Amino acid sequence: MRARMYMPGGQGRRDLFEQLTDMLHREPRRSAGAFPGEKHGTAADDAYTVAGRSTAGSPVLAAEEIARYSHRNPLLIVIDDLHHADPDSLDGILHLVRICRTARIMMVLVASDCSYEQMPFFHAELLRAPHYRRVRLRPLSRVGVGEVVAESLGPEVAERTAADYYRYSGGNPLALRALIQEWSSSRFTDETGSETGRGGVLAPGQVSALAVFTSLHRSGPQAMAVARGIALLGPAAGLDLLCQLLRSTSEDVTRHLQDLEAAGVLSGFRFRHPGVAQVVLTDPEFHELRELHHAAAALLEADGHSSLRVARHLIAADIVAESWTIAVLRESAREAAGRNDWDFALKCLRLALRGALTDEERGLVVSEFLRVGWRQNPARVTKYFQECFELQQKGHVPDSETLTLLTIFLWHGHVEDAVTMLLDVAERCVDGPLRTDIQNFLDWARLSHPGLLHRIRRADGHLLDRLLETSSAALRPLTSLSLALCETGHANVGATAQEVLDDRRLTGDTAGPVLQSLLYAGELGPAERWAARVVQDTEWLTTPLSRGLHQAVCAEIARRRGDLPAAQQLAERALAHMAPRAWGVALGLPLSVLVAVHTARGNTERAAEHLSWSVHPEMYQTLYGLQYLHARGRHHLAVGQYTAAQRDFRSCEERVRSWGLAPPVLAPWRLGQAEAALALGDRGEARRLTESELNQARGRHAQQRGAHLRVYARLVDRSRRRDVLTDAAELVAGGRDRYQHFLVLTDLSRAHQEADDTARARVTGQQAWHSAVRCGAERLARTLLPESAVTTGEEAAVVPDQRLNTAMLSEAELRVAELAAAGETNREISAKLFITVSTVEQHLTRVYRKLRLSGRAELRACLATGSGVGAGVPEHCTPSG
Repeated sequence: MRARMYMPGGQGRRDLFEQLTDMLHREPRRSAGAFPGEKHGTAADDAYTVAGRSTAGSPVLAAEEIARYSHRNPLLIVIDDLHHADPDSLDGILHLVRICRTARIMMVLVASDCSYEQMPFFHAELLRAPHYRRVRLRPLSRVGVGEVVAESLGPEVAERTAADYYRYSGGNPLALRALIQEWSSSRFTDETGSETGRGGVLAPGQVSALAVFTSLHRSGPQAMAVARGIALLGPAAGLDLLCQLLRSTSEDVTRHLQDLEAAGVLSGFRFRHPGVAQVVLTDPEFHELRELHHAAAALLEADGHSSLRVARHLIAADIVAESWTIAVLRESAREAAGRNDWDFALKCLRLALRGALTDEERGLVVSEFLRVGWRQNPARVTKYFQECFELQQKGHVPDSETLTLLTIFLWHGHVEDAVTMLLDVAERCVDGPLRTDIQNFLDWARLSHPGLLHRIRRADGHLLDRLLETSSAALRPLTSLSLALCETGHANVGATAQEVLDDRRLTGDTAGPVLQSLLYAGELGPAERWAARVVQDTEWLTTPLSRGLHQAVCAEIARRRGDLPAAQQLAERALAHMAPRAWGVALGLPLSVLVAVHTARGNTERAAEHLSWSVHPEMYQTLYGLQYLHARGRHHLAVGQYTAAQRDFRSCEERVRSWGLAPPVLAPWRLGQAEAALALGDRGEARRLTESELNQARGRHAQQRGAHLRVYARLVDRSRRRDVLTDAAELVAGGRDRYQHFLVLTDLSRAHQEADDTARARVTGQQAWHSAVRCGAERLARTLLPESAVTTGEEAAVVPDQRLNTAMLSEAELRVAELAAAGETNREISAKLFITVSTVEQHLTRVYRKLRLSGRAELRACLATGSGVGAGVPEHCTPSG
């Protein structure tokens, strides 16, 4: 409560004002001694002195002294926040009101509407005073708000924003002043010092929200309770729900709603200011928040509201007591997962796990938690594996859920448990409706965990044969692809790849195995198209798991294309999405790319660092492990550990043969074994391996044949060496693997040098250097190429190649080419240049034709050496753009 007294001039009147303030606040104060004989009040005797007379403990006597003083000077007394006054002060004020009938005093008493409930007797006494007049203050009108804004911010700002100010403040003066203050604090000046404003957009902030919150507090506890109920219920707020939640009558709630709307706080059942609800809910004095959240959840569930809305209140309450909450939390978790809101789904399931669950309920909740938690962070679900396995063996996990969990168990290397669970389901469903789902799982296992089928066969070969039986109808796409990767069906990989890409039944979960299968079959084109398709469907890349796995596969695509910097960057990004333990057996995928890339670039120390990482033993029974073994063998070759290299390549051979897989680029173990044998001096074994590969039909695969010819050239006479390497260079010159092209050209340059053909050696050495620059292997090139070739190549790089003269490009083509060389995707280029993706593709096609280039790798090198445009590593995760 605040008191103000106004009277004609004079020093003593200030002292009298202080004394009235003392009386009304009931606070002892040392007076300035305006009147003769005045005593100074102390905290000990709580004395009040007015005009030299003691009024200790009697506001009524103080009121009489004030009235006596008014005979000499008229007074205007204003008392604000009257509802905070104590009973004794109210008695003194009432006595002063009665005296005003005969004294020269005007009193203005300011109180909130809640004061009628807090002090009804005081208001009843006021009504008895004949000179009493009640005035109810209303919020500012739209016109009034505009006038206040114009006075504070100017007419131009008012014209643009007055409607917004009224919408957010409702004419509440306190909120309006806070909004104006926010606007003023956000204004800025330009370089010339002129004030520029904020663009004419009003954005209510924290200050104005707190101002509205202050108004709510001044409206009384009942009105605040209604406001809390509205903030808590949100869009579901209504009169009936508010009455039930607050346990109040509709008349009381309606009255407070009307008061808050009249105060400019509410518009119907919502706050005018968008930030008020959050401030209300975070009020530290809102002690009943958790209990009200739980009560709101029960009311909303009874009224049939969505499970998501009910679950949000249950999570806020952090209470799961009744049995109905488990079903609501499970259903809301499924809805949230369907909308890719994995964080909220996990919150629902974590809360459900804390409830008093039966074994059947716990089996359902644990299996759903594993499925959702694995997508969000695979490392956090491992502690539930043993419990889930035991519940499944007791029959408390549905068979359909079990089939989904198998992938998660295999991801973390729990192979034996996965086999046991699969056989348990298969015995019941071998001829049932889930047979197709089981077959789909086995198709996936062929592509990602080939060793699993052998373990299943050892456990129950007859059951596995029944499951693998295929009807006379067309094979499922994944089945076709897995069979095409076998020794007998390799010739069908190309045709099957397109069938896989066209099948719309495939989901993001199968993207990884499909991409790897296409890669290991040497079908880089279909693999890139599939990667682009996954990126376009953003629902597939909504979790760290999916993004990390997809970028790791894209890194392998870039590595096989010979774009080593891009492969390294993509693999590092993939590992940044999840911690190493979260990768499970799939850690071999990004690790193998990094080991292979650093080895190929000559950074053997960095490769050794990645080889020191701990990997799961079960990884070696997957294609991830096969790729890891091959990369490790290449590293052993690079550092001179030839026996260890032979051991790794033989391990690759054993796995490939036992799994029945034989594409030429799956894991070219024969090439590695031949190089290791040659390094150890076993030329006969090296010749046998290379000739065996070259004489087979699949040896005609251009890239692999070129790589084997490069090794074979070291085994033939010098007179034939250049011819063999020339053939190899022609096979790998298509641009599909820049790194292999660099190696072949390096050996060919040496062969020319050995034949004393210095001119050809110099030209080929320059070409090898350029190829090394394009694939990012400059460090290795400096050790393999003679210094003259490196120096000449570097000097030639700064001279524009007339064949690659960009002057033949139109302005539009050049702009598209520059953006493509900088790593922009076709979609990003179309957005920046405001053209369609189809137009971008047409421009790039003409650019490649005019400059005689095969793809973006050559385009980057062309523009980097020909027109000064830098060639950066792509920022996107899809190499094909």
